[in-house]
Amino acid sequence: MRVIRSGLVFAFVAVALATSARLSLRAQDSKGPDGPVVAATKAVNGGEASHSVLDALERDFDLPFGDPTSLEEVCRYLRRSLNAPVVLDLAALARQQVPRNQSVELDLKGVRLKTGLKLLLDQVGLTYRVVPEDNLLILTDNQGSDDPLKRVQAEVHELHLEIHDVQDALEQVRAALGLVDGAKVRNPTIIEEMPEGAVEEKAAPPATTPRPRRGI
Repeated sequence: MRVIRSGLVFAFVAVALATSARLSLRAQDSKGPDGPVVAATKAVNGGEASHSVLDALERDFDLPFGDPTSLEEVCRYLRRSLNAPVVLDLAALARQQVPRNQSVELDLKGVRLKTGLKLLLDQVGLTYRVVPEDNLLILTDNQGSDDPLKRVQAEVHELHLEIHDVQDALEQVRAALGLVDGAKVRNPTIIEEMPEGAVEEKAAPPATTPRPRRGI
């Protein structure tokens, strides 16, 4: 009798240990491997999460703007495709006198994004700038760009416009004075400004006759 009881107790303990081991294995399987579990993020268009904007600039990118498309629509498309913030620099638009609904047109495939953006934005005198810390793409002008060469070009362009403004103002003054189509005013010469008779022709110096040589 004691042997039977001991056997039952032993069997009960074995079953309990086996059940506990199975439960622990199931718990480990449900937790997965050690370390934090990172969920895979998806882009808005259903693809995998995009790389940084700087990386995307060097990758092939499609620009399906065969029909005239506003700059705002371009921003929305880039925002969805890159899964990153893309904004318009309103100050740059004001400087270039470009409205937000200004249309651009470019149907391009299989080229890098940086090349496509340049071709697209050159149509309206704009460029782009990237803020890596915020993974932000800004559609701006040369003055708002981080490129020092583009800034110098923008300043030279503004100076050129100012010179043209000065020339236009000068032409208006000349037109008001009647000097545009009239005869050219000839500046007086020095001879004309001097009174008559003040300039006398200089006489030639008297000829010198050689002295006779004394005989020896």
